[in-house]
Amino acid sequence: MQSVRTRARRAGLALLTGAAVLTAAACGTSDAGQDDDGHRTVDSAYGEVEVPEAPERVVAVSYDTPWQLKSLDVTPVGAQDYGDYSQGFTDEQMEFVEQADPVGKFFDLDIEAVAAAEPDVIVGDVLEIDEDIYTKLSEIAPTVVVEGESRGDWKTIVGEIAAAVGAEDALKETTAAYEKRLGELQDEYRDVLDTYSFASIGPMADSANFYINYPSGILGAVYEEVGMRTAPSVPTGEFPKGWEEYSTEKIGELLGEADVVLVPVLADGTVDPVMQEIIDSPLFRQLKAAQDDHVVSIDGLVTDYESATAYLDVIEDKVLAPLQD
Repeated sequence: MQSVRTRARRAGLALLTGAAVLTAAACGTSDAGQDDDGHRTVDSAYGEVEVPEAPERVVAVSYDTPWQLKSLDVTPVGAQDYGDYSQGFTDEQMEFVEQADPVGKFFDLDIEAVAAAEPDVIVGDVLEIDEDIYTKLSEIAPTVVVEGESRGDWKTIVGEIAAAVGAEDALKETTAAYEKRLGELQDEYRDVLDTYSFASIGPMADSANFYINYPSGILGAVYEEVGMRTAPSVPTGEFPKGWEEYSTEKIGELLGEADVVLVPVLADGTVDPVMQEIIDSPLFRQLKAAQDDHVVSIDGLVTDYESATAYLDVIEDKVLAPLQD
């Protein structure tokens, strides 16, 4: 699975119960209107787009899009080359994306390669696809560029992708599974969630500093929905990137009241070397969480309901169940 550090590096550029099953599905279908010629109109970040009712050749032009399509049982015929980020993914994930023809790399889209893939529909994220690129892609095939209210609004993004590729049934199934698993954790670990406070951090790529994950980012949004309370010493604010960088000199000030600190690991289960240096630093070792042996290494990639459900399992196994014991 992709490390939090990798996702934070990319983010520098670039959750509900009960009736949420129907709500999430509506994100992808409420604005879709079917035509008589086998097409329908869906909303996107750059306006309404007419797409085929059941596209057979889908090209993904943003970093997270292939995994979102995977959760909807759709295999793209074109996607980015993930070779530079392979250590952040499992072998299974790499095998899936390598089935697709490469159409460039992260923030280096190859428009000609997209055209060569002969797509019926193109899907991507507004964080990477600006209006100029959208216009060029639209000359090749119907292009749906999705957008959430924040970087952590993965539910809206997946719903819009499902509408674009006609995968609402798969969306409903994965939504239901996620909501069921979420409710189980909230019920089973209520005492743990009421007792402990949390902070989720990671290492910066180009400095010795660290970042804190916030609910405006994907992992932070999942933690919040589970009911994992943010430690009172962690700064509050909007944090549009979903994370914020801080100097390691402020570790004690910012993480001092956290009962549990979550740190990322790579896909092979090892701690990132820069992260390990931070953990080994005297300031970090003085933290309450470190002294109580409540520094938890956790890995996960969340882009959709399927991966979010898998991440709930990780949260239970690595965090909640040990705290309950």
